[in-house]
Amino acid sequence: MKIFNSLNRILLLITLLAGFNFSLDAQSAEEGKTLFKANCTACHAINDKVVGPALKDVHKRREEAWLIKWIKNSQALIKSGDATAVQVYKENNESVMTAFENLSDNEVKSIIAYIKAESEAKAESASTATVAADPKSNNGTTPEEMASNINWLLFLVAILLIVVISYVFKILARIGDIQGRPTINWTKLNSQLLMAFLVIGMIAAFWEFFVHGKLTYFSMGAASEHGEAYDSMFMITLALTGVVFVITQALLFWYGFKYKNDGTRKALYFPDNHKLELIWTVVPAIVLTILVVRGLLVWNSMMYTNKEDARNIEVFGYQFGWDARLAGNDNKLGAHNFREVGKVNALGVDQNDPNAKDDIIVKELHLEVNKPVNFYFRAKDVIHSAYFPHFRAQMNVVPGLPTKFSFTPTVTTADMRSKIGKPEFDYVLLCNKICGAAHYRMKMVVVVDSPADYQKWLKSQKTLVNNSTPSAQTTASN
Repeated sequence: MKIFNSLNRILLLITLLAGFNFSLDAQSAEEGKTLFKANCTACHAINDKVVGPALKDVHKRREEAWLIKWIKNSQALIKSGDATAVQVYKENNESVMTAFENLSDNEVKSIIAYIKAESEAKAESASTATVAADPKSNNGTTPEEMASNINWLLFLVAILLIVVISYVFKILARIGDIQGRPTINWTKLNSQLLMAFLVIGMIAAFWEFFVHGKLTYFSMGAASEHGEAYDSMFMITLALTGVVFVITQALLFWYGFKYKNDGTRKALYFPDNHKLELIWTVVPAIVLTILVVRGLLVWNSMMYTNKEDARNIEVFGYQFGWDARLAGNDNKLGAHNFREVGKVNALGVDQNDPNAKDDIIVKELHLEVNKPVNFYFRAKDVIHSAYFPHFRAQMNVVPGLPTKFSFTPTVTTADMRSKIGKPEFDYVLLCNKICGAAHYRMKMVVVVDSPADYQKWLKSQKTLVNNSTPSAQTTASN
């Protein structure tokens, strides 16, 4: 009986340990997902080559201990003479990978666990898709190949249709020459085509606007203090230009239809009309002046804020990612030197400057709700554009030319998720300039916290002097 009890306890312990291990793996992969998005997505993807190579099954190709060393400081591993590191470095055109010495070994393991989970998930998905495909129904043709074939078929049909129409017109022209009179009244036909083009064009324009121009960011509302005024200006401008567009296009094509040259009327010509010219000059001038002045007032409220309690944050852009530096308790950003970027730390911050000692460098930017923020921008390599779509804010980020703007976030991330019914929603910082091959991956998650949550997050961050110094944010390889 005691033996059975002992066996039961052993089995129970094994079950608990297995469950605990599974839980740890899941938790590790989930943490790795967050770390991967914050640190790796600018240069890497699981299945696709971006700046660096695809990372699928990298855990099978390299040992975990080697991967940890490589991710934390690839250049140090290369300089040590490691044969594998040197080979990988040469295979990727000797592109320097960002060093992540600020990540702990456990955090790197979490990233590897996430890559492993994603690699296995992609493999399973591909296997399921292969089994599910019915070769008898489409002869093994993929949906992409079928779509491509249909597009080519439509293209050929369009070409044939154009050729047939051209021959029809040639035949009609030949018949007209034989009969001694034109078989087609081109004036009438062109005027009718003008009206057809007007109707079809307007339908197409409105369809495109309402289907593809859904104004997604505007539908969820602005998340900044100035955002309401910005949205108001945008919608008023859109309405005015929309009305003018419809009226001018309708008149343009209608006059072409109504006053076609049918040989029975003579065009009325006069060199000027002072009253008409005065109207179409003064009215637009007044409307544009009102729009511009209002825009200038909103712009000044963003650019030249005098709020003493505004938090100071620096955003550093590079190909292809963002770093953010928060001023510490003194709310003063430390000095920097662009010549020291990558030598001292990723942003070239002078650690000897007393104001820099409590600065915090982060990959995921947190803001406090209803707390004004002054953003200062720097670029390392080419022109970027810092675009906060949900906060209605954007500023060019230019090498050698610091820029700035300010805004106050008014809706927490949690409240916005609840408002739009999307639990996975995140505010983002994007690049709105085409700055290179991986421009589309240049993104930083922005989290707006409640005051309590923000202070909790802030306490968990390491200051610059207490953190390891990462090397330059440059092109990654792996």
